Amino acid sequence: MPLASRIFHDGLVLLLSGGALAACATPSAGRDAGGPPSSLSVRELTIVDEHGQPRLRLGAPLPSPKGLERAVKAYGIQFMDPSGHEIGGLAMLDAINFRGLCFDSEEGYEAMCMSLMKGKPNITFRHDWKERIVIGVEENGAASVVLHDAQGNPHLRLEVSKDGQTRVEGVTPAPASR
Repeated sequence: MPLASRIFHDGLVLLLSGGALAACATPSAGRDAGGPPSSLSVRELTIVDEHGQPRLRLGAPLPSPKGLERAVKAYGIQFMDPSGHEIGGLAMLDAINFRGLCFDSEEGYEAMCMSLMKGKPNITFRHDWKERIVIGVEENGAASVVLHDAQGNPHLRLEVSKDGQTRVEGVTPAPASR
């Protein structure tokens, strides 16, 4: 059996055995001249590694990560480590108008996210569950970079307004030389 046909066959067997696909059509429906189906509609598709461990999941909605509960429904792609724990994803959170690509720390927090939050671009870096660097466009249209200390408190803010005005906040002057 050709490799592409074998991959399709194995994927279809996986879907059927998992109960993810309920076929209600004739065998030829959705097929191009006897080839593979031209379309496949499912709520969830899980891709497993060579050991049978789930590593990628496409879902609408996605399940919550192991040991955690999502605050809102997520739709997209979930990346998982060899143990099946979520380590990142590409998701849409419609309830909060978020679209993003995030990678999680081993502790389970989102360590790095590149996103659109309410239509505004944003990149966030976290360490020890605290925001450390945030780059983005604010509600007022200003581009900003905010640096936080290890406790997550903002210390330095660089901003350029949509009109080109620059602003620097939180800079402590250097001590006078003696």
